[in-house]
Amino acid sequence: MSMVVLGALGATYLATSLGQTTAVIAIAREVPWGQALTAADLVEARISADPALEPIPYVDRHEVIGLVATTTLKPGSLLTRDALTDERLPAPGQQLIGVGVSLVQLPTTPLRPGDDVLLVPVAAGSAPAPTEGAPSVVQATVVKAGPPGTDGLRVVDVLVDAADGPDVAARAAAGLIAIVVVAGE
Repeated sequence: MSMVVLGALGATYLATSLGQTTAVIAIAREVPWGQALTAADLVEARISADPALEPIPYVDRHEVIGLVATTTLKPGSLLTRDALTDERLPAPGQQLIGVGVSLVQLPTTPLRPGDDVLLVPVAAGSAPAPTEGAPSVVQATVVKAGPPGTDGLRVVDVLVDAADGPDVAARAAAGLIAIVVVAGE
């Protein structure tokens, strides 16, 4: 008889503990790498406790608003502290430049935040710039690619080393940069 009672108590405890959930933060809509979180980006999700998961409790949502995504956050994913930073772009030693490019100066494949690219100097008319004494190719990271404007240009925000910033900005203002996507690691 006591085994039956212990079995019933064990089954009751198991059913009760399996039914308990915790409110955690999930992502409501895509948040690109480098973008700050807003309240509209967050949603409450209820999950069973699992020691393998480390999502941020929903009661802490006010603490994450304004923090920056360290990776692209996908809708429905649980938010963890590893996916956030308080460092804004640009980081020290970097500059954020808007590069306006025509359709022939960038790939047709959509650029995504975090893509590594090369900014290639071109001469007027989109011909390759002379290499003798000309500015060199600059490594950059895409922060955001805007939609095509009414002038046919698409502005792509990129991070570059601070030493390259002034030259890249000047060439970008003159429309003398092409963007090349490079393979990620």
